[in-house]
Amino acid sequence: MKILFFTPTGARTGSEMVLWYLIKHLAGSGIKTAVYSRQAGELFAKNSPADATYLHKFHRGLPYYSVEAVYHRVFGLTPEESYIKRIHNEFKPDIWYFNTITMPQFSRLARRLNIPYVVHVHELLETFDTLRADSFSEMLTHAHTSIGCSSIVVEQLEKMGAPNVQLLHSFIETEKITLKQDPAILKNQLGIPKDAFVWLMSGTMCMRKGYDMIPDLLKLLPKNAYLVWLGSSSEYGISYYLQERVKREGLNFIALGAKGGQDYYDYLNICDGFVLTSREDPFPLVMIESAYLQKPVVGFNSGGISEFVQKGMGEVAPAFDIPKLAEIMQNVMSGKLIIDKSTLRKRALEFDVNNQLGN
Repeated sequence: MKILFFTPTGARTGSEMVLWYLIKHLAGSGIKTAVYSRQAGELFAKNSPADATYLHKFHRGLPYYSVEAVYHRVFGLTPEESYIKRIHNEFKPDIWYFNTITMPQFSRLARRLNIPYVVHVHELLETFDTLRADSFSEMLTHAHTSIGCSSIVVEQLEKMGAPNVQLLHSFIETEKITLKQDPAILKNQLGIPKDAFVWLMSGTMCMRKGYDMIPDLLKLLPKNAYLVWLGSSSEYGISYYLQERVKREGLNFIALGAKGGQDYYDYLNICDGFVLTSREDPFPLVMIESAYLQKPVVGFNSGGISEFVQKGMGEVAPAFDIPKLAEIMQNVMSGKLIIDKSTLRKRALEFDVNNQLGN
């Protein structure tokens, strides 16, 4: 069997890390894989585990879209669609696999070419609202299978009447999680006192991830509480709001920026607890990684975290009750909320790629 996977950026986003783990797991299984990435993100451009990898090679911008319109009128396909058609004819896959719902135009192309396809849904309502209703509905309605990355995603797909909905939780490769740096040294380099309790959140700094709530959350925590954000920063006005409040109110907040490779896990390991501030997060990989590192997991009831966190691992607050979340965090810090490190590690291992997909 041959599968052609489609992914939007080829970068280290959660959904694309899941795809990378999946394709790596399929190596040597008798299933041949190819990936088409719409951007040249380093995850697939430099480290692709697929048998064949293709990158979008068309310049974007106003002149490109003008040429694209003429090309489409003459040939009935855009230049990108023509390229994908050539990839299909070269690789000869049995099925197309769309990793995320953000590429509905290609499901239409698949139907034109009479190619069955699968949609792996890693998104919730906020992302649904960024797609045209007709394209979104066509993509789901004609899919051979729709895969949800968590129970809440599956529930939403079933409510919309998507055919053949299956659950496959997001997963990680625990063997990749290795630690090389002393967390005490890293904390010292960041200027964090020895007696501090470090909370960490990981993800792109955006409203969906709830980084605007950080100042109000920190003001309700003890003075020795620090919050470190691991992920790419924002260039929008809300980041100025956050920076100014942190500076003017003397809040213990550190924006680390994005970290890749080995550094990512070493910096994740500096925390004493993981806090998920997201407004929506279907099944974030970082909560699994944090649990594997035996860090308490707390956050808002914003998606898959409620399905993941069990007794002894942490607690989930009603969305978006900042005082309640702060209370939970204080209970973790004081020891009032009992944390069982073995439960954290055991739960994380349930979402290792080998346990989710089988050996």
